[in-house]
Amino acid sequence: MTSSLHQIAARPQLVILSIMIFVQGCAYGSTLPYLGVTAIGALGMSDQAYSALTVVASIMTVTISVSLGILSDGMGDRRRMISLLALAGMIGYGAIFLFPSIPVFVVATAFVIPFSQAVHSLLFASARIETSTLSSRDAAAVNTVVRSFMSASWVVMPAILGLALAQSANMIGAWGAAATCTLLIAIASLLLLAPPKEPKEPGNTSQSAFFDALRELVRADMLVRMVAMAAVTGTTRLATMIWPLILTLELGGSTRDVGFIAALIALIEIPFMLLAAALLKRFSLLVLIVASALLYGLHMVGFVFATAPWHFYALAVPGAATAAALLSLPITYFQDLFPTTPGLGTAFMPINSFLGNAVSAGTFAAGAHFFGYSGTAWLGLVLALAGVAGLLMVDRARLKLV
Repeated sequence: MTSSLHQIAARPQLVILSIMIFVQGCAYGSTLPYLGVTAIGALGMSDQAYSALTVVASIMTVTISVSLGILSDGMGDRRRMISLLALAGMIGYGAIFLFPSIPVFVVATAFVIPFSQAVHSLLFASARIETSTLSSRDAAAVNTVVRSFMSASWVVMPAILGLALAQSANMIGAWGAAATCTLLIAIASLLLLAPPKEPKEPGNTSQSAFFDALRELVRADMLVRMVAMAAVTGTTRLATMIWPLILTLELGGSTRDVGFIAALIALIEIPFMLLAAALLKRFSLLVLIVASALLYGLHMVGFVFATAPWHFYALAVPGAATAAALLSLPITYFQDLFPTTPGLGTAFMPINSFLGNAVSAGTFAAGAHFFGYSGTAWLGLVLALAGVAGLLMVDRARLKLV
């Protein structure tokens, strides 16, 4: 862990990228917790309209992030693209802040802000390039530490905004904060990021290269990997749907408990991400993902046996410890599959996020209907087992202890 931090500190560009990832995470973390509250509560959207908006925005984010991630491999120099996408975010977030209305909110959220969210993929792809001279294990450890910067933003920003806007009638101010963050990203991209040391040849942005990369996404083994990893990471999303409902509706806990536990989980995840980076020096990436998935599934079974609110405080520790690996390691897993095209490797992350959300939502809907909230927790273990089985089916050769 200390070695990884030293390796980051020794690379000024990696330090800058880590800070940019933190600031970009602040932009996302500023608004996502308050998206539904603002759309429905402050602006008056219907539940159905808001649901449709989230689906459209998710599809747009995946499409844009994947396409631009692939294109960025051909461009080589990602600075201008990052700046333009960040400026799109500033315009989208700023429009909602300055002109809060349903039409502006819908257009900005569905068609403008998704461009800004593609910045995540480009920043992580740029960070991967900065670690290209390291061994695969050192690079994986460094990337895991870099990923923790985004998690740190989710601890810091929602808390700051919650305090700053506590007396406000609504959370529209959060979009002003997000606009400021994306403006800082645009400026940093132009002024602080250095040009690539080895510029790409002009022919690498051809249409055939783009479609060749798309074909990589739909190879049979890659489809298995995507679905399996979505099942693994979907367990974390399923858990966040289940435990607040069990806590408040079945065990008599309060919404304050929900807030405290959520903050506790986010806080615990950061040091365990750093620990995961250290463990990568001793264990293979796939071993850590498999072990974390199985332990997280078992942790979800604990929801079934919880009988008092304090049990969820206790479960937050093993849950956050194992979720830390499931949040930070998949990006390196996909990047390692395409070491010469980091944009393509990183493009799998928005796909994984989209599929993970779909898997968890479908599992929750079916489980809650047939088994109740507590019973659905067993399905979290089933998801983890299914995901692990899929990963081992296509990657058994990479399952090495050391």
